[in-house]
Amino acid sequence: MGKLIGGGLIILGIGLWYYGGSSGSTSMVSLGLGAIILGLVLSAFPFRGYVARDALPLLTGSLCEFVEESVRGLELEGVPVVIPPYDNLPRGGVFIPKSGRFSLSLGMLHEGDVFVLAGGGGLLISPAPGWEVVEYTVRNSGDIRGTGVGYASSAVSSTLSALGLGSAQAFDEGGGRISVFVRPLCGGSVYSDPVVVAVLLGIAMGENQLLEVESSEVVGEYVRITLRKIGGVEEWL
Repeated sequence: MGKLIGGGLIILGIGLWYYGGSSGSTSMVSLGLGAIILGLVLSAFPFRGYVARDALPLLTGSLCEFVEESVRGLELEGVPVVIPPYDNLPRGGVFIPKSGRFSLSLGMLHEGDVFVLAGGGGLLISPAPGWEVVEYTVRNSGDIRGTGVGYASSAVSSTLSALGLGSAQAFDEGGGRISVFVRPLCGGSVYSDPVVVAVLLGIAMGENQLLEVESSEVVGEYVRITLRKIGGVEEWL
């Protein structure tokens, strides 16, 4: 069933993409790409043996709460920084600084590190929560590094939709800022929620940038997040 639906979406997406390119309609091209990505994900998805979204908070709630309690217990006051995958952290990470003023040397970090003492200190969460969602996306839709905000966020959102975990939207607002709308799984802080972090990590990969979570606010069942680009991996080595 998944292959049938996915194949139909791929065919439809190719048609929309071709028509948009021929007519100069960027919105039609984007819609076509989104349909192709979702089709690829659905084609690979078995549609059996998966937990319903409503039951997932029962499984992930303790993890989300543990991360939040760790941040409070360590009195970390800085805003989270999303780190895209690179040699030392092949599955990406989230860094929460001790304070708002920090320096970070990515060359000194390694997967499995928890406490970062240099540059003001902080907490490193790596692999990043939700990495499996991003990995699944890459495996079935192709590499998203350097593809930009629109493509990368659409690819991860398509995976979330296929898994029954909702969807997300992201917009490049200019001036180095990105707006993201996503339905969280835990309902807690953005750095502890695997669905939210999966989307943010996908965007970081698409932009090849470290992203600072400048602000977040609850809007109904969704959370709106403002990200600020703070430079590529090479600038922080």
